[in-house]
Amino acid sequence: MTAIRWILLLSAFVWHSEASFRRPFEIKLQNNEYSDVLVAINKDVPEDYRIVDRLKEIFTEASQDLYVATNNRAFFKEVKILIPNTWSKKPEYLPAGTETFDRANVRVDVPNPLYGDNPYVQQKGGCGEAGDYMHLTPRYVVDKDYGVMYWGPNGKTFVHEWGHLRWGLFDEYGYDDPSGESYPHFYRASVGGVEPTRCSAKVAGYSQHMVTGAPCQLIPQTGVYEPECRFFPDFSGNRATASYMFMHFLSQVKGFCHSDPEGDPLSYHNREAPNKHNSVCGGQSAWDVMNKHQDFARGANPPREVGSTEPDFILLQQSESYRVVLVLDVSGSMQGEPIRRLVQVSRRFIRTTVVTGTSVGIVTFSADASIEHPLVRVTSQADRRGLINALPSNTGGGTCIGCGLLKGVEALESVGPPQGGIILLVSDGQENRDPRISDVIPELLRKRVIVATIAYSRDADPTLQTLALQTGGLSFFSAIRDSTALDNAFTATFEATAGGKGVKLLSEDRTMSGRETYSNQVYVDNTVGENTTFSVSWLDGRQPRVTLETPLGFVITEGDPMYDVTSDTITIEIPGTATPGKWAFNITNNGPDDQNITIIVTSNPVNDNEPIKVSAQVSAVSLDYSSSQPTALRIFASVRRGYLPVIGAVVKVLIEKPPSGQAEEITLLDNGAGADVAMNDGVYSRYFFRFSTNGRYGVSVKVDNSQGDAGYIVINRGLGAPPLDPGTGYIGGGDVQQEPLEQFQRMTTGGVFEVQGVPSGGVSTRDMLPPSRVEDLAIVEVSYADATVTLSWTALGDDFDQGGPAHYVEIRYSRHFDQLADDFHGSASVDHSQVLQGSLTSLPEPGSAMTIVILVPDRGHNVTFVFALRMCDEADNCGDPSNIVTANLEYIPEPVYTNDTLTWALVGSVLGVAVLAAVLALLYRKVWRSKFKPAKSTKVAAANDNPSYVPTV
Repeated sequence: MTAIRWILLLSAFVWHSEASFRRPFEIKLQNNEYSDVLVAINKDVPEDYRIVDRLKEIFTEASQDLYVATNNRAFFKEVKILIPNTWSKKPEYLPAGTETFDRANVRVDVPNPLYGDNPYVQQKGGCGEAGDYMHLTPRYVVDKDYGVMYWGPNGKTFVHEWGHLRWGLFDEYGYDDPSGESYPHFYRASVGGVEPTRCSAKVAGYSQHMVTGAPCQLIPQTGVYEPECRFFPDFSGNRATASYMFMHFLSQVKGFCHSDPEGDPLSYHNREAPNKHNSVCGGQSAWDVMNKHQDFARGANPPREVGSTEPDFILLQQSESYRVVLVLDVSGSMQGEPIRRLVQVSRRFIRTTVVTGTSVGIVTFSADASIEHPLVRVTSQADRRGLINALPSNTGGGTCIGCGLLKGVEALESVGPPQGGIILLVSDGQENRDPRISDVIPELLRKRVIVATIAYSRDADPTLQTLALQTGGLSFFSAIRDSTALDNAFTATFEATAGGKGVKLLSEDRTMSGRETYSNQVYVDNTVGENTTFSVSWLDGRQPRVTLETPLGFVITEGDPMYDVTSDTITIEIPGTATPGKWAFNITNNGPDDQNITIIVTSNPVNDNEPIKVSAQVSAVSLDYSSSQPTALRIFASVRRGYLPVIGAVVKVLIEKPPSGQAEEITLLDNGAGADVAMNDGVYSRYFFRFSTNGRYGVSVKVDNSQGDAGYIVINRGLGAPPLDPGTGYIGGGDVQQEPLEQFQRMTTGGVFEVQGVPSGGVSTRDMLPPSRVEDLAIVEVSYADATVTLSWTALGDDFDQGGPAHYVEIRYSRHFDQLADDFHGSASVDHSQVLQGSLTSLPEPGSAMTIVILVPDRGHNVTFVFALRMCDEADNCGDPSNIVTANLEYIPEPVYTNDTLTWALVGSVLGVAVLAAVLALLYRKVWRSKFKPAKSTKVAAANDNPSYVPTV
C-alpha cells in the first residue's frame, strides 16, 4: 500500500502577523503612549540619511494629529527606526535585537508597482483586525512637497493609514479597482436623491465628470451618475470634522466618524454610504470599531492632557552577519528514529540551506547542556563539514529546555553581543528539570534573542509556542516520522530570520513498497534556477536508485559529477542556472521491504529577480472550541512575486490533525467572500473548523499553476491613501491586466496552532455552522420599464464558506434604510413570485457569482428600495445580514449630450486634468500653505513624476 503526503516549507504566520508567520512587532499602548513602533528601511533602498530625518518629522507631525483624532487618548511616544546593514555604520546606531524588516509595522521600501508612491496598508483581516504593515516609499518620505501635494499633510495621511494598520478600519470613499473589488462613488439615498459616498454626510463639495469637467448625468440602468463622475470636496468652505477614513486631507477634518447621537453632528457616521468600511464592518462607525479594540475597550487609555506629543526615536542597525545556534534535544525520548531524523535534517540544513557568511553553532541538551560546536562563520565546505561532524548521535537523560536556551545564549555571547542572535530549539518532550522555560524567558527578552521552536512530537512541551511568541520567533510542529515538516521548519526559520533566499519547489514524504518505482516531476520556472538542488533521503533499507531527466532530455544518474551520495542522502546539485521546465525523476526502492523516502527540491532566484513566493498564515495560534459557540480558524496563503499579487493559482492547504496525524485538505480562494476579505489581492483564504480532538495541528500549503490560469497583476490600481484630486489614478477600461505565468509550484509551512475544548469524538457532524455573511451584495441594474432590480453577490457554503451550496437565500427589502438596518426580520421578504430570474433555493457552489432579478412592488418619483440578504443552511442556521444596497425606481431618461456638453468634452480633452489640478492647487495653496512651491499643473505635465497617476486626457 503506497501512502503519499506533501508538506511545505517557507514561511508561516501566527495571527497579527504578516506575509509569513513572521509576527509584526508588538506595539504597546500604555498611559496613552504608543511604544515599540518599528519602522524599517529595506536593504535595497540606497543610503540616504534624509529618510531618517524625514521619518522623524512625519512621526512627530502624526503624533499630534493622532492625539487630536483620538480625543487625547493616544500618541506616539517611542519609535524604533531600523537601519539596514547595507548602510554605513554610525555611532548613534544601536545593535538590533528581535527587530527585522519583515516584522516592521511600517516599511520604507521601493514602490509597489500597483500603488506607485501611494502610502497604503496591507490588510487581509476583517473588521477590527490589525493590518500587516504600512508601506511608504523613499520618494514619499523624502520629498515632502510631492507627498503633501498629492495626498495632503504627511501627519494626517499617516493617521489615515494608522486606522487601517492598528484598528482594522477600512476606507469610507468609493473607488474603482479593476481587479474586481470596487465600491460606488455615488448612491441613491433612501430618503431620495443621489449622494456621494462619503463620511460624514456633512462634507461639502460638488460633482462633475472627472475627464471633461461637464456636469454629471444620471444613468437609467443604475439610477446614479455615470462611472466617470466624481465628488470634488470644497477645500475652503467645509465644516465637516470627519472622517480620517474619507478625506483626511481636508483642513477641518480632525477625527473619525462616530455614532453617538449626542456627539458632534459634523462627524456623525453615515452608515448608508456603500463604502468598504460599512460593507465589512456592518455599518459600524470608525469609533464603534475603535472602541472595541484593546487600545480603548472598556475605557482603556481615557483622555489625558499631555505637555508634548513629540516621540522619542531609537535608531537601530542590523548586524552584518546572521548568527544561528541549533539547540537540539538529546534526552532519552529522542533515542532511535527521532535523533536519526533530526541529525539527517540538520545535516541537510547545514550543507544546503545555510548561506555563506552565516555564523552557526550547535548546542545539545538533556538533563544539562553543552556546546558541541562554537559559532563559526561558514565560509567554506570545511566549515560545513566541521559542523556536520559535531551533530549528536547519543541520547539519554532528562529534559532541561532552560539549560539548552541558556547555553545557546552563551554560545552567542562567545562571539559578541547576543542581541539579534537566533536560537532554533528542537524538542520532543516536556521539560522536567530546572531551570524551566518560564525561568529563562526574562533573560532572553533582556538580551533580545530570537527563539524559534519546533515541537518534535505531539507531546512536546506546550510552552514552546509561548516561548517563540514572546521572543519574536516562529513556532512549528513536526511529527517524529515527518522529515519534510522538520526540514521545512528549519528552512522557514532561516528564511524568516536570517535572510535565506532559497525557494522550496517540492517537499514530499513517501512510503514506498518493496521494489516499487515512484515517478513524479517538478517544474523550475524562470524566476528561479540558481543553486537548484534535488535531495532524496532515507533512514532504513538499501540505497534507492534515483534518476533525474532535465527538460532537454538529458538523464542524470549515479556516477554523474552532479550526483552525490552520503550515508543516507542522495543530492543532485545543478550547476549554474537550471533549465526552466519540467524535471522528471524516478526513485526505485531496491529492497524488499517498505521504505520511507523524503524528496526535497529547492532553488534560488536568478540574477536577483523577484521569485514567486508563498507564505502561509493562521488567524490564531490557540483556539478554545465551544460546541455552543462554534469556532473556526482562518487560514491564509499569500502568493506574490515581490509585491505583485499572483492570482488564479491553485492553492491547497493540508491540515495534519491529532491524535493520529490524519490529514485534511481544503482549497483556498481569492474571491473576496467568506474568510477572504479582498478579491484578487494574492491572499487566498478559507475557514477551517473540523477539529478532531485537543492538541497541536500542523498546517502546510501547496501552490501550483496546474490549470494554467495564474498570472501576476500588472495594472496600477491607484488605491492606497486617497489623493487630493479625485481624478488622480483614474483608469479607463474594466478588466484587470495580468501577466501570465508559466507552470510553477511552491510549498510552505503554516506553522502550528493548538486547540482546546474540542468535544469528545471531535466536532459534531450535526449542522451547527451557518453560511458566512455576504459582504459584496451589489446592484447590477435597475429597470423602470420592467419594475425590476438585479442583485449580485458571491455564493457561500453551507458551513461558513465551505461544504456544499447553502440551502436558501433570504432577501428582505424596505423603502427606508434605517428600518432594514435595524430590523432585518421585520422588513418585507422577497418571495418566489417576485423572482423573475435566478432562484432563492437552487443555489450555486460556494465561491460562484450569483445573480437574481427581482420584481419590485412600486416605481415612480422618489421610489427607492433598500435590499439586504442572508444565506441559510438546511438546519435554518443563517448568516448575518449582508451589506445594504439601494435601488432607485423612478423614470430616468437616457442622458442627452448637448452642444455645451460636447464643448466641455472638447475643451476637457485638451485641458481636463491640468485645469482642475491648477484650481485645486490654488485652493490648497491658499488654505494650507502660503509659500507652496511647485504648481500642481506642472506636476501633471510630468506624467511619470507620480507612478500612481494616470492622465485623464
